[in-house]
Amino acid sequence: MLTNNNLNEADRQGSTEAHSSSVSTTVNINRAGEVISKIEDIFESIADSIQDNKRPLEIQLKSRRRTGTNVAHNIDTRKIVFPSKSPQEAWRFTVLLRILELSHEALVTGIAITKRDIYYRDPELFIKQSIVDRYVDDLAFTLGINRDSLNVVAAAKGLVAGHLTLVKGDKSILDYTLENEAKGYPDIQSRQFLHFLSLHQPAIPIFALVDFDPDGIGIMSTYKYGSMALAHENQTLVVPEVQWLGVRSDDILSNSDTEEGILRLTSRDRRIATGMLAREPFREDGKEREGRRELQIMLFLNVKAEIQALSNGKGLETWLDGKLQGI
Repeated sequence: MLTNNNLNEADRQGSTEAHSSSVSTTVNINRAGEVISKIEDIFESIADSIQDNKRPLEIQLKSRRRTGTNVAHNIDTRKIVFPSKSPQEAWRFTVLLRILELSHEALVTGIAITKRDIYYRDPELFIKQSIVDRYVDDLAFTLGINRDSLNVVAAAKGLVAGHLTLVKGDKSILDYTLENEAKGYPDIQSRQFLHFLSLHQPAIPIFALVDFDPDGIGIMSTYKYGSMALAHENQTLVVPEVQWLGVRSDDILSNSDTEEGILRLTSRDRRIATGMLAREPFREDGKEREGRRELQIMLFLNVKAEIQALSNGKGLETWLDGKLQGI
């Protein structure tokens, strides 16, 4: 079962990535070799430009605009040049080169590096974490690879619960006891894990239990339909089988025990909900009609509630029992 806890703006925008402590996050050796070659090609091109004093140093960078649903028509390509008359351009070139250097190091050594680690290796250069998050994703997109292939991961945000048996290539068997709870917007590793689980163990039901607010519905939607930021990777991340367990408006508004847990929407909440209604899958002709209805109710009544609101009265456990028995 997926659950969400309180989150901040950085969680919402993206980057978000959990891991299982029992599973290695390093990339496949052959794939690593391909990515190392791509990065070294960039380094060699820069070295050639340095030798030819008349040529500026440049990095071709692709990025995805955060609007629209057609990925192929929402790609920006530009040259980041050094030296440049713009200090911002020179800084941007240095940031990209530093990230490529650290990714190359992680690939060569076979030791994964987190985006947080990258930031703290040079905080004065990167200024803030979101800069690293953005350019790591853009560099992966530019190289035509998944971000994992850079051997860059995010800090752990998810846990897995239950008994898991892994059969290794040499047929040896490893038994694990795992626990899973996703915090905030889902990271790539959490989404990959559930995607894998839904493909290979379709009999196992997957439920989403999220807050009754725009972020909660957005989290459920990211698992089920994918995200705009990683639309080019959604095929390997989406889990269409996710069943939305709650929390819905009926769970809150029809229960007098939850009155104390009802909150007013903030201006940010209203902005997020309105934006979601204009995009897939929540548009009038979209796939998620139930989610659209709940967003409209939130906006009309100007209310929201966290999962903890169900802890009043009969309690969350009793509510969950009733929900699951009714499925």
